[in-house]
Parts: sequence; structure tokens; C-alpha cells
Amino acid sequence: MGIKPDSINSFIALALQVTCHAVNRATTRKEASELMLDTINRLSKQIAASIAFIGSDCRLILLPEYFLTGFPLGESIDAWAEKACLEMQGIEYEALSKIAQKHHTFIAGNAYELDPNFTGLYFQTCFVIDPTGSIILRYRRLNSMFAPTPHDVWDKYLDIYGMEGVFPVAKTEIGNLAAVASDEILFPEVTRCLTMR
Repeated sequence: MGIKPDSINSFIALALQVTCHAVNRATTRKEASELMLDTINRLSKQIAASIAFIGSDCRLILLPEYFLTGFPLGESIDAWAEKACLEMQGIEYEALSKIAQKHHTFIAGNAYELDPNFTGLYFQTCFVIDPTGSIILRYRRLNSMFAPTPHDVWDKYLDIYGMEGVFPVAKTEIGNLAAVASDEILFPEVTRCLTMR
């Protein structure tokens, strides 16, 4: 992902605050997925309205943590993985990608995500989708008291993703993008590592 030759000098970023309809009370994966897709459908309308108001200079939409699912409220790792975690190529990402393509914008968010390389675990993942609909960045939260992290499977994680996958930075036409999850902002080492990259 090299820097694109036609870099943009300025753009508008929108931190879009949305209502979260938590999936904790869902009893099946199907029910939880329907709630997530309803949220994405609402987001599509909110993003369209925002861009209509702001203008086409809006090139980056930032969504809040837990916007799709809420967070586990006592569910086991297995139960939360089954109910609330996105597949890396799942329908929820596909629906978000269509929004990015339609509005020619970057979309950044945070979700719980399954990784087929690590069965039985999920990661809290920050993602960035580019205007072509491709996921160009996945940052898995490194510091968490309540969810699995790459540290729990460190050697295998490094074998698969390398240090670039631990501290990913996407080079785009709107600049270099990185992400920090939640209260990880309290761990300056994470931000320093991303900044160095």
C-alpha cells in the first residue's frame, strides 16, 4: 500500500455518533446478525444525510466503539464469539464496504472479530475500509482485561501477521491512517509504535 500519487491536501473527517442496539439479548446468531444489519442500514442513511449536508469533501467517517454490538455483559468467550463477532469476510463488512464505495469515503470502526487462524478466540478489531470497499487496516487491541488479545497467542500471531500486523498503518491518499482501541489511548507505547511506523 504505497502512497497514492494524487494525494488529497485537505478533507473533512466526520466522527459520527450513533445509537447502539446491543445484541446481548439476542438468542441466536441469526437474530444478532439481523440487529447488526439493521444498524448498518440506519448508518447508510445517516452517512448519506451527513455527506449531503457536509459535502463531498467528507472523506473519512469514524464510527464509535461497539457501534454494531455493544460489549459482552457476562457472556463467555465462546458465547460472545458465536453471537456477536464478525467474520473477516462476513456480510456485515460487506455491507459497510458498499457504503464506503457508494459515497467514495473511508469508513473506520471497531468490532469484535473472528480470525480463522485462531479458533476459539475473538479480537476487538479496529478497521478501516477504503473507497473501493477494501479493508485496508485491521488493528487488534493489544491491551484488554476482558477480551482476548494478540498477546494471548503471541508467537503464532507474529508468525502469521508479523510486526506490521501488530502495529498496522495504511498509507492512503488522505494520509497515513492508524487506529487505537478504546482506553488503549492510556498506553502511550501503542501510539508511539504506530507513529514510528
